[in-house]
Amino acid sequence: MKKLAIIAVVVLVGLGLIGCQQEDALSIFEKSVSSEIALMNQYDAVESDDLYEQTLNQLSFSHVQTLSTSLDATSMTTVEKIEYARSLYDEIRVLHAQNVIKFVENKSSFTTLKENVVLFREGDFTLTEENESTLLLYKDELTTRRLVVKETIGDIRDLLVELKGNYDLEHIDLIISNFETIKEILQLRQDHMIYVSTVLVDVNLIVSAYLD
Repeated sequence: MKKLAIIAVVVLVGLGLIGCQQEDALSIFEKSVSSEIALMNQYDAVESDDLYEQTLNQLSFSHVQTLSTSLDATSMTTVEKIEYARSLYDEIRVLHAQNVIKFVENKSSFTTLKENVVLFREGDFTLTEENESTLLLYKDELTTRRLVVKETIGDIRDLLVELKGNYDLEHIDLIISNFETIKEILQLRQDHMIYVSTVLVDVNLIVSAYLD
C-alpha cells in the first residue's frame, strides 16, 4: 500500500510539473511573432544593383526607333512593353522600400510587446479567457500566413539572377514576366507584414490595459 501511495504521489507531482511547463497564450503568441521577425530577416534584398538599373535604362525608345524599320507594326507593342517593364521596375522599388520600413516598425512594436510582457509577468497578471482566445487565434492566423510567405524565400533572388545579362529587347517578355512575379511576391509580403503590424498593435493594447 505504501508503495502504491508513493507511486500515486510521484504521478501527481509529475502531472503538476507538466502542467506548470505548459505555455500560456501570451508565451505562445510571443514565440509566434518572434518566428515572424526571423522570417522577415530572411526576405531577399532587392537592391538597385540587383535590378541592374543602368542596364534597364538602356531599354530606351532610341533602340525602338532603330528597330522600327524592320518591326513596323510591332514597334508600338515594343514601346508599350518597355513602358510597362519600367513601370513594374518603379513599383518594385517602391514596394521594397515600403517593406523595409514596415519591417523596422514591426521589430519596434515587438520590442515594445516584450517589454510589456515582462511588466505583465512581474505584476502577476492573468489574461482573461477572451484575451487568451484572441491571442491564440492570432497565433494560428500568423502561422497560416507565415507558411505561405515562407514559400517565396529565395524566389526573388532566383528571378533576378535569371535576368542577368538579359536586359535587352530580345528578352523583354522575360523581363516583364519576372518583374510581375517579383511584384506579386513583394505585395504578398507587404500584406503579411501589415497584418503582423495590426496584430502587434492590438496585442500591445491588450497587455497594456492590465498595466494601467
